[in-house]
Amino acid sequence: MAENSVNKTQKKNKKNSFFIYELVIVCACPVFGTAVMLIEGCTATTLIKGITGGFVLSAALCFVLYRAVRSKDLLYDNLVNMNRFMISYAACALIAALSVFLPEFIVPVAALGFICAVFSNACSGIFCSLIFCSMPLLASGKSFEFFLFSFSTCLAVILLILIGRDIKEKIVVPVVIFSLAYIVLYTALIVLKRNDIVPSVIINPIVGLILDDAVICLTVYGVRKNIILANEEKYDRIVDPEHPLLTELKEKDKREYKRSIHTAYICDRLADKLGFERALMKGAGFYHRIGVLANNNMNIADATVHMVKRENFPWPLVKILEQYGNESMEEIPPEASLLCIADTVINEILLRMEKGEEDIDYEKLIDRVINSLIGSRNGKLQKSGLKIQHLYRIRKYLKEEKLYYDFLR
Repeated sequence: MAENSVNKTQKKNKKNSFFIYELVIVCACPVFGTAVMLIEGCTATTLIKGITGGFVLSAALCFVLYRAVRSKDLLYDNLVNMNRFMISYAACALIAALSVFLPEFIVPVAALGFICAVFSNACSGIFCSLIFCSMPLLASGKSFEFFLFSFSTCLAVILLILIGRDIKEKIVVPVVIFSLAYIVLYTALIVLKRNDIVPSVIINPIVGLILDDAVICLTVYGVRKNIILANEEKYDRIVDPEHPLLTELKEKDKREYKRSIHTAYICDRLADKLGFERALMKGAGFYHRIGVLANNNMNIADATVHMVKRENFPWPLVKILEQYGNESMEEIPPEASLLCIADTVINEILLRMEKGEEDIDYEKLIDRVINSLIGSRNGKLQKSGLKIQHLYRIRKYLKEEKLYYDFLR
């Protein structure tokens, strides 16, 4: 009962916190925009248009962010650190509003959208970019070409660096491509339409591009150092076989400990073959049944999630363990599917060995397990996010580990 009471209190606090976040999102753009329009001495019509447009765009961003939070589709551990996004969004919205008083193309709007994308996800970052690019248009009636150029550069940097790529990789090439796209877009939308070329036409965009590149690189450096590397250090401690939780599991239930360490090995090897994050999958293999240590009435899946949250494990690992234990999901993501296959294969082999079977046909066993999980009508992974080529490689690799399975005896 006490456990349920704590969970209800935590959920209520999360709802209250998210309500405050959405309130900030809804109000930031209209408030900053209104202040700028009043300083500019805009007409009542412009004021109404600006405020209405600001609220509409902000409401759309709230919806997108709400969907991302519900589906837990945020980058890194932003889901449990929403303050990062709120602070960055409020600061970037203020800078976008103040850009009305500065020459066009000086403010690094693309970098502002990128910052918000890094602290939420690509989709939310795109909507933030739309808001930041619209504020000068709504508040002071700057040219539509300026809006189109700014939003296009925001899309370019988010797509090049965040979509299909991790910022742990080198970003020199994406930044160079972004800079070239910036120059081409500027030339096509601005320069070719002008009859006169004054110094500001050349100087302003160059300054803006330098600021964009500098802020993007600094953001990537800061995220790598303070978030990604910090999480990697956490993973190093978590995947240590001498971790207190694993030591306790070994002492309390040797069978579960054996199942966990061998599942972790298979997850690690499969992650290496498929290009998934190895430390993340290895950690998932180690702790996917750590809930057996809980002394309460919760089932193993719920107890596992509760324990890893209590131990402050990185959010991506918590997310996989939640997905692994959630049988009501419409689609099981690839990482959770991989964990499920590895665990089921190891457990099936252990069960056969415990029954005294000497000559186990591992190839048939692996085919039967995967077919029952994915091909069966009631299979747990019937709606798995794994691709066909992933499944082919998983089968192939698992069948290559025959010698390893004999060590399970």
